[in-house]
Amino acid sequence: GGRAAFSDYVEDVVLAADALQRVAIPSGARFALFSFDADVRVKIGSASATLTLPAGSTTDGSGSELNPAARRVPAMLQGSGVLTHVLLRSAAACCGSISFYGRGAR
Repeated sequence: GGRAAFSDYVEDVVLAADALQRVAIPSGARFALFSFDADVRVKIGSASATLTLPAGSTTDGSGSELNPAARRVPAMLQGSGVLTHVLLRSAAACCGSISFYGRGAR
């Protein structure tokens, strides 16, 4: 059986309603787990990337994820360079956390 380890790094996140927040990805992070008390849209990108709440359907892959549980942090996003931030936005004010794993050998 495997052992469930505590995360290497946790960021508490408080979101204002319909306001973009960028959270820096810690160096060496390989996985991120999300936990929020309301619906949150999530996307990964650079410090200048944007995220808006959807007003319609997308057809080009540019959408965001609603309430992801856990995600692998890719080293690079195709055509966009180095990933540095998790972008978050919620229609309602809420709070939660992002737990990052994989920063060091355990």
